[in-house]
Amino acid sequence: MLPIFVGLIMAMLFGLFSFMVYGLEGLIHYAWIDTVFWSLILTGIMISLINELGHCIACRLKSWVKIPRFDSYCSEADCRSLLP
Repeated sequence: MLPIFVGLIMAMLFGLFSFMVYGLEGLIHYAWIDTVFWSLILTGIMISLINELGHCIACRLKSWVKIPRFDSYCSEADCRSLLP
């Protein structure tokens, strides 16, 4: 959840600073500003998704390979709904 908030805050700050530098005309005419804004938000979402799925992959690998580190990851994550 934290990467999503960080992505939203970074996008908000980027939007504010780009408005201060380029003004309203720059926000309308420069497509790269909109692309960077949404990319910051999507990056936060993707990092959160990868983090959640990484815990579930550890649960799946725990059944194949006995490594104590996988046990600690798997016990912290509730992956029953994500695993087939």
